[in-house]
Amino acid sequence: MIRHLYVHVPFCARVCPYCAFHVHRGGVEEQRAFVMALRQEWRAARTEFALEPDTIYFGGGTPSLLSAELFAELAEELPKDRSWSEFTLEVNPATVTEEKARAWRAAGVNRISLGAQSFDPAMLELLGRQHGPRDVAETCDLLRTQGFDNINLDLMFALPGQSLAGWDATLAAALACRPDHVSAYALTYEEDTPFFEKRGLWRLEEELEIAMFERTRTALAAAGILPYEISNFASPGRESRHNLAYWRGTDYLGLGPSACSTIAGVRWRNVPNTPLYIERVTRGESVRQEHEALDAATRTRERIMFGLRMREGVARGDFGGADPQLARLAQDGLAIESAGRVFLTPRGQLVADSVAELFV
Repeated sequence: MIRHLYVHVPFCARVCPYCAFHVHRGGVEEQRAFVMALRQEWRAARTEFALEPDTIYFGGGTPSLLSAELFAELAEELPKDRSWSEFTLEVNPATVTEEKARAWRAAGVNRISLGAQSFDPAMLELLGRQHGPRDVAETCDLLRTQGFDNINLDLMFALPGQSLAGWDATLAAALACRPDHVSAYALTYEEDTPFFEKRGLWRLEEELEIAMFERTRTALAAAGILPYEISNFASPGRESRHNLAYWRGTDYLGLGPSACSTIAGVRWRNVPNTPLYIERVTRGESVRQEHEALDAATRTRERIMFGLRMREGVARGDFGGADPQLARLAQDGLAIESAGRVFLTPRGQLVADSVAELFV
């Protein structure tokens, strides 16, 4: 039984210079061909798996770039009983219209993840974003008018030239939009992106990045938006069920070019090439590649890696004989153990990736 479905829509009006996902620009005809191929892959998956999704996530790319007509065509593949608890759509503020919002609601979308990134015009220009600060607030108002009551804002900090005061202003502007969930990530310099070559010149001082992270936790907590994962904060009950499924190691199916799946101990990735994806699906050929068998040790390592980032922590038994490492983390004030589970302290969360490497 597959209860979690991810759909990758690879199109963007403009490719952001920090983005390393499989995304590209695509006209209406390519989008139409993609939707036809995706529907074909989706139908084939239903014959192969017991697909009864409790959570659905349309990511990308910019799924909101699809026209209301194309989105409605794609939505015809959704279960007719609408038994899912969460259906998230990633949205760029520059692409929202009332017609599209109505199509999303009609399809059963009940959660919006809005790519705000910043409320500073200079930072938005640096990031290659098409929208301005006012567009985010206006988009939130439009979405709520159309009945969406679960809205996430994506934000980025530790940007080149960003000050602590500037980040404070972005946090204040974001909270004025009354989000139900906030994802706040420090900028990372990914290979094969325009930003990667400038990482040495642009990277902020570690102390400033830490101050921004701590300011994020304080400002959001004061508004009742609490951390449940290092970079994710939610009002009680608004945690992303789909992302929690990933982090807890639950099986999921990915559709679309470059989408990953993990099912029955095997992980694979669809071909990260949209024309080739369309061609293979149309010919009835497999688009899956990079198959990896996940043994028990790998599963355990992943539970530790993701679990340490979450508020719920990791079961003590998953660490096996790692008593010396855990004792050292406790001595350094980076982790604590309580009720049979291990949790990172706020200080430990600042170096979570380094901590996780001790158990990989």
